[in-house]
Amino acid sequence: MDSDYDPQQEAEAAMKLAVAADGAERQRLIGLAMAWQELARIRPQRPPGGEADKAA
Repeated sequence: MDSDYDPQQEAEAAMKLAVAADGAERQRLIGLAMAWQELARIRPQRPPGGEADKAA
């Protein structure tokens, strides 16, 4: 199972939103960014070209 999401970019986007928010919304966005960062840390890196190129 593969996904087009880049967890690191999602984490950065969530932190940018957190900077503009306040209160509970800021805390929620910070938690979301931390979750994306954890996914980025544990997600195996795909080699350049990806698996789709190998099938062709």
